[in-house]
Order: sequence, then C-alpha cells, then structure tokens
Amino acid sequence: MRQKNKGSNICRFVFVMLMTLFMISPLPAVEERISLNFQETPLQEIMSMLSQQQRINILISEGITANVSINLYDVTVDKAVRSITDAAGYAVEYRNGNYYIMNHDDIGKYNITGLTELRTFKIQYSDPSVIEGILTNYLSGYGKITILAERRILVIQDRPSVLKRMDALLKELDKEPKQIFIEAKILEVTLKDNESFGLDWKHLFSSSTDSGSFGTRGLSDPTSPGFFFSFVNPNVELVLNALKTRGRLRTLSTPKLLAMENQQAETLIGNNIGYQVTVTTNDVTTTSIEYLESGIILRVTPSVDRQGRILLDIHPEVSTGTVNDDGVPSKSTTQVNTQMLVPDGQTVFIGGLIKQTVDETREGIPILGDLPGIGNLFSNKSIISTDTETIVLVTPRIVSPDIANWQPQEIENTQYINNILDAELGKSELKTNELLDPQKQEITQKQSTEVESNNHPLGEEYDHLIY
Repeated sequence: MRQKNKGSNICRFVFVMLMTLFMISPLPAVEERISLNFQETPLQEIMSMLSQQQRINILISEGITANVSINLYDVTVDKAVRSITDAAGYAVEYRNGNYYIMNHDDIGKYNITGLTELRTFKIQYSDPSVIEGILTNYLSGYGKITILAERRILVIQDRPSVLKRMDALLKELDKEPKQIFIEAKILEVTLKDNESFGLDWKHLFSSSTDSGSFGTRGLSDPTSPGFFFSFVNPNVELVLNALKTRGRLRTLSTPKLLAMENQQAETLIGNNIGYQVTVTTNDVTTTSIEYLESGIILRVTPSVDRQGRILLDIHPEVSTGTVNDDGVPSKSTTQVNTQMLVPDGQTVFIGGLIKQTVDETREGIPILGDLPGIGNLFSNKSIISTDTETIVLVTPRIVSPDIANWQPQEIENTQYINNILDAELGKSELKTNELLDPQKQEITQKQSTEVESNNHPLGEEYDHLIY
C-alpha cells in the first residue's frame, strides 16, 4: 500500500515539475540562436527589430529610454533580450508569452495592463512627417511617436488598444495614390475683325445634352471678354477641323502628362530668359541671375473622388517674354486658373482666352531704304494687329498600375495608350482624342468637304464660325 502511494506521489511530483518548467521556460521561438551588433542604438528600436524578425511580443514600460551598444554572438533570442535590457539598466520579465521591460523597482508588482507596446510602421506613399502630425493627435497620455525620416518609418509606443486604432488609421491614410494620364491640346484660332471678343461657341454647345455637357450654363457671352468651358461634343470637333482646313487654326502644343493624384504636373515648351538682378545692402552689392519663364505652360493637379470622377485644378498659359536694353524683363500672358469636375475619359473644352499681337514690318529699296535721314523716303513701314483666341482641350484618364509604370518614351505613343484605356473603359471610340491627328486625315478631309458643300452638317448658322 505504501509502495503504491509512493509511486503515485512520484508521478504527481514529475507532473508538477513538467508543468512548472513549461510555464517558466521560453517559447521555442526565443530558443533560436542569433548574433547582434549595435552601436549607440535606441533600446526601443532594437526591441522593435527583434519583435518583428523573431515574432515575439515585447512590451516596454512608460519612460523606458536608453541607447545601447552591444556585440552578441550565437546566443538565444531569450538571452539576447535579457542581455540587451540589462545593458540598458532595466529589468525584464517573461510572463504569459510576453517579455515586459521595466524599471527594477517595478519587478513583480507592475500592472501589466498599464504597460505600453512598441511597434514600427513603414510609410509607403505619404509624407512621414505629415502622417506623424496626424497620428500624434490620437496618442494616449502614455504614447510617443519617433520618426525615422530617411527610412520612412514611424516608431510608435502606446497601449495595445491605441496601436490597433493607429494601424487601422494608417491603412486609410497611406493608400497607394492613383495616377492620371492627361492629354492636352493647346490650339490658337485667328480671329476676324468682327470677332474681337472671340468665336461664338455658344451655338455649338447649346445642343448639348445633360449626359455630357454643361449646356449654355457657364459659357460667357461672346460679346464680352472672358473664358468659358464645357464638355466637347461632335459639333466642336467639326468646326475645329474646318477651321484648320481654312488656315485659321494652328496647334501650339500637344503635351502629355502622367500625374500623380494630388500632385502638380507641369510641362513647359518655351524659353527661360535670363536677366541680372542687383541688390545693394549696407554698401555691399550682389548680382544674381534670375529667369523669366515664357512659352506654353500647362500646370495640372488632378485628384479622384469616390465616384471615380477627376477633379482638375488646371492652369494653361501662353506667354511671350522679353528683356529690354536696360535689363528690365516684361511678359505678355494669356492664362486662366480654373477647377472642374470631369468624368473619367471625358474631354473638356476651355476657350475665350483672347490676346492681341502687334507686328511691325518695314519694306523698302535695298541700300537706299537704310540711308539715315532720307531712308524713310525709299521705305514703307506697316503695323499689323492680329487677334487670336487660345483654346485648350484636356482629356484626363485614370490609368492602371501597369500603365503607370511605363517609361516616358512609351507615354508618347498616345494612340497605343488610347486603345488600351478605351478597352479598360469599355469604349469603342473616342473621337476627341483623334482630333487633328495625322492618322485621321481621311476623316478630317471628309468632314471638311461636307462643310464646304451645300449639305451643311452643322447648319448654315455656323458658317460664320468657319469662313
């Protein structure tokens, strides 16, 4: 009987010992052997690295800050955590599968629920400093954020419940931005004497339907200066092609931009004219070179709403600049700043940008016309004033990641991009992007022939816009 009880007691003792060893022994993950080498590195950063690489939980008490220099070779993860903590002058406890780092005075009595946890967040697309400013507003009284700007990392120390909310918030803030392919055409129409305020586009847009036009709303009266915009319709395409055939329309530029959402994209076709700027301060004179931008400039900042529509902040500019003999720069500019909400793939028409160009020409008898004093008797000077209207056509499209990764030379292949984007959007054609395209010369000639004939596809009321 005693022998039986003795055997039973031994079994109980072995069971208790095994359970005790199981509860106090490290997890298998922390038994792996590693080597570490750090010089003057924050304790929080080292523990964050160990937590991520070894998949162990490390919680750090509020106020734990120290830099550590260590060199450990072929030690277990458990040994590394304890050695690093000891070198920093703090204590560590392993309880319930977690390491708790704290002051020595708090060993065995610290309220675990009051401890903070350390996590790192990699910022992929947004500005880390902007994200830091936003997340700081959501920290608890025990929280702290450290930014590693060069590595685009935020190290956040706070209660686990707060870190969970931070993680969810970051997923909303740091989303991959959309990219928008923007194709623009900047055109110039030569105006006749009775068109000092621009062409009467109102007749072309008055037949627009609600499906893709503002109608006449937003269009300025052609008897007064000012710009207007609307969605392009087939009537506009016909008139522009006819104007080109008549020699009244020329293409100034056809820029193509691949812009990131909420960031400005800019293209400049023109010159940077340099001029000297002299500044004297306290009898010290300094001279620097500044530049005057002139030419054809298009600045566009796109963004996308939840319905997939594109908000364009657009600034087209056509300018000429000069620097006189005294070094004073001057600039003549036709420009507009506007915002518009555009369906994906829809072309927007901007018109009403009027400018006047004055050219002075002189003709005369060679040699005699250049003689001082009497040269005017053998020469003739004429001044020609020309009014023109600048027209801008803009077509924005949201592109897929595959197109967004293309090289610039591939973006130049507009027709190829249009075909792919049309397939994505489920469209069979997009005539506006074919406007004035050499590949569509046959269509243009056919349309021009119809305008010249008695068929009048636009009606006789539009003849004054063309001839």
